Amino acid sequence: MGANGSFAKGATNKEENRHWKTIGSIGENIKILQMKNPKAPLKLPEESHTPNRIYAIFKKNGSDVKCIAQYDSNGKKIWEIHTDDHYGLKPHFHYWKNGGQEEDAHPLIQVQLDLLNTVRNFK
Repeated sequence: MGANGSFAKGATNKEENRHWKTIGSIGENIKILQMKNPKAPLKLPEESHTPNRIYAIFKKNGSDVKCIAQYDSNGKKIWEIHTDDHYGLKPHFHYWKNGGQEEDAHPLIQVQLDLLNTVRNFK
């Protein structure tokens, strides 16, 4: 996907369909994104052109990570970490199935917690 957000629309050659820009990388697989339109709601792409990619986005004020998502070998989102509160669970993650987020929130497992801390240390 190249962090342009246009994979699902199938229009990577049109700038108006690109919603994200890459502002940094952590290693080869983690990309830090930013919305091109500062008024747009903060969210991550539903799909990725790059298999097994991880995308992260920070809150608009830059105070913390907003969310991080892992994509599978087909570019489909597997799960997404959120740092906001979900009925007392903060941070947490949701599984992503059939193109949508499942309602149930889960505590982070160690690998996700390590990933969150790595992204939080991005400068």
